Amino acid sequence: MSLPWQERDLIAELKETWRITRLSAWRAVIEFYEADDLTYAASIAYYALLSMFPFALIIVSILGSVTADEDTRQKVLMFVLRYFPGQFDFITMQLDAFRQNPIRLGVGSGILLVWGALGVFGAISTAVNHAWGVEKTRSFWGHRVFSFLMLLTAGLMLMIGLLGATAAQIISARWFAGVSENFPALRIMQGYLIRNVLLFLPAFVFGLIYYFVPNVKVLVKDVWLGALITGLLWDACFTGFSWFIRDVSRFSRIHGSIATVIVFLIWVYSSAVILLWGVEFTASYSKMRRDMRAAGAESNG
Repeated sequence: MSLPWQERDLIAELKETWRITRLSAWRAVIEFYEADDLTYAASIAYYALLSMFPFALIIVSILGSVTADEDTRQKVLMFVLRYFPGQFDFITMQLDAFRQNPIRLGVGSGILLVWGALGVFGAISTAVNHAWGVEKTRSFWGHRVFSFLMLLTAGLMLMIGLLGATAAQIISARWFAGVSENFPALRIMQGYLIRNVLLFLPAFVFGLIYYFVPNVKVLVKDVWLGALITGLLWDACFTGFSWFIRDVSRFSRIHGSIATVIVFLIWVYSSAVILLWGVEFTASYSKMRRDMRAAGAESNG
């Protein structure tokens, strides 16, 4: 029994998508090695270390302006730190110091603080455009403005974390607990949403980077698969890395008092490697789909 032509076309398209996905994954590995992306990953890790504390101070300042509830602030910070392995004590210690000893910043100091926090976003933008092979790059000030927009996006993600913390307080309230007892489906939905938000938020962030950062036209349908695969790879790397560094004392024997900083650099470097592989995958996937669409248009014409 023959299948309807719609189903045959769907199966053919799925097979072609699977073929392109496999080829794109392999080409991404080759391009990643040949395009010197490891050097760009190292630069992202370096700028992340330099930008981390200015960015952390901005986070603390925003939280202090938006909410006066210390418990909510703590939950938002834990929401952010959830995506770092738990052994990075120096980050939480510095954040605690910022909260306990607030720093008053003038206009000039605030501008310098924001400028310092832009470093890692500028490094990501440069690396992504290099991976895409973009010939016409942004000007110096255009590059800085775009990095500032990325900083604002990170602030928006922080606000989402604040809303999530507020929602968590509502969910944990007694009246909601009573409602969930009468409606068990709400409790199941609660656990499902929490697990999936934590899993797919990295993929969502990767998707934003892959779509908006390249200084070329990118289609959403050419980005979502790469973002999802990269998000899953990052989640697997996070789990494995957290297990690997469960005992930081092993690194202390070699690196001494800066062992935690070294581990932080390794983690950001590993994340940047996954990010840039995803860029190479997305670029290859997009080009192959574009060629496929062009070939289809010629055959139909």
